[in-house]
Amino acid sequence: MRRIITIIVVLIAFGYKSNAQQDPHFTQYMLNKSYWSPALTALDGKGSVSVLSRAQWLGYEPTFEQDGGAPSTQFLNFSTPITLKKIPLGIGMNVVYDKLGALSNVGTQISIAYHKSLNRGVLSLGIRPEFMNQTLDGTRLRTVVPDPAIPNTRESQSVFDLALGISYSTDNYIIAGGVNHLLRPEMNYGLDGSSLVDNKTSIVYNLYGEYNYRLTYNIDLTPSLLVTSDLNTYSIDLSAMATYNKKVWAGLSYRNNEAMALLMGYSFLDNNQLKAGYSFDYVIKEQSAKQPTSHEIFIRYDLPSISTGAKKIIRTPRFRY
Repeated sequence: MRRIITIIVVLIAFGYKSNAQQDPHFTQYMLNKSYWSPALTALDGKGSVSVLSRAQWLGYEPTFEQDGGAPSTQFLNFSTPITLKKIPLGIGMNVVYDKLGALSNVGTQISIAYHKSLNRGVLSLGIRPEFMNQTLDGTRLRTVVPDPAIPNTRESQSVFDLALGISYSTDNYIIAGGVNHLLRPEMNYGLDGSSLVDNKTSIVYNLYGEYNYRLTYNIDLTPSLLVTSDLNTYSIDLSAMATYNKKVWAGLSYRNNEAMALLMGYSFLDNNQLKAGYSFDYVIKEQSAKQPTSHEIFIRYDLPSISTGAKKIIRTPRFRY
């Protein structure tokens, strides 16, 4: 077990060159784990559809009317476990729309994870190709001195990218690493040679961990950690959530030098098939350049089991076949 954890940490450490802020960030990161590492796709053995909407710095106004605007992100995920020739896999798809002022990104990601059961846990490996389209609206950019290297029209470019992931998990904890933007695609909108416009993506490394501790028969405490870092910038999220009767949860989160957050949620329907979560961020640093609050809404629906040729499980009030 210690050897496996050491391998994961070494893999993360070898790529500590990244840009922690070039990808969307979510306060409820623990509810969409596979975004940070494709190895976690359908790790819980359930098929699901989930959506997450983030409105950052609500009420932010740009310097010039109709230019800029507060960042916003929309996220859609589908994932399900499957078995192919007795090989346990998880497959999934993410669609991410991220808008930041004049820049907008639409990413479509396809994840495939292999889950290998070991004596005490599960070792997972994941791969995630991505097709990304980025649009820069040059009409919304303002410069002190006009520069022909900056486009003055609406320009779009599409690129292909790749991510890898590895994780080890048990009933009590998860530790996972993810490596994004391995192909380092470049967004230059056809304006080669311009240092202002060339935008080569940096490799990003994520480290995620959580531990589930049962405080009482009805209450579970789950601290979690997400680290996204490089040699220049880094982001650390530390959270703790308490869940009552596997149905209601509430917690607190802290993002280093940026914000504190309150998290809460509730599960509906039989077997908690429908989950809804909400987070409220309060900026604690550099409020003068932002607005103090951000909001996220998360909804997940667990799908009925999909038959893959294995013997169907029949549940009764007392027995399991």
